[in-house]
Amino acid sequence: MQNILKIFVAFGITLALTACARSLHPFFTEKDIVFNESLLGVWTNDSGEICKFTKSGDDHYELLFVGEEPVRFEARLINLGGVTFLDLYPKLPSKYIDLDPASFVPAHTLARMAIGKDSISIAIMDGDWLKQLSDQHRLDLAHERLYLANEGFTSDTVVLTAPTQELQAFALKHADSKEAFGEAEVFYRLRSDK
Repeated sequence: MQNILKIFVAFGITLALTACARSLHPFFTEKDIVFNESLLGVWTNDSGEICKFTKSGDDHYELLFVGEEPVRFEARLINLGGVTFLDLYPKLPSKYIDLDPASFVPAHTLARMAIGKDSISIAIMDGDWLKQLSDQHRLDLAHERLYLANEGFTSDTVVLTAPTQELQAFALKHADSKEAFGEAEVFYRLRSDK
């Protein structure tokens, strides 16, 4: 299932290749953060990809996604107006430490989240949908269009630059939209780490 790989690809140029929406600012404030112990553990989908949520600090998680290559994120579960979301922020792998950190601009990614007893579903905000809104001059959030070209590769992506409060209002306005969040990827519990 390649959809989830698009969801959890790391940062920088790799992020530019994916169809997930990105923001320079977080989708949460401290008061929006919630912690749910039942999210801790190891989860897998029908394609065998794995997500592992571990506690990191008092109120957030570290998410390890294992697809073609492992990718780590700081993850915060947030509640906005009764809707549960997950804010993902990439952690720079040690193999990139020697590179100029300014070459990589990590960004926040937002997912609509549902937590069941033995399953979780994750639906990432769709970057292609944001591009369509921008093309139609209907994206009512501050944003930038990034056009990248490198050795035969080209990408056109939207990066949200609006402040957190405006991002939250936008997320809530479109929380139930299949266009905005697409189909959820479902993961099933392999092991609980409570």
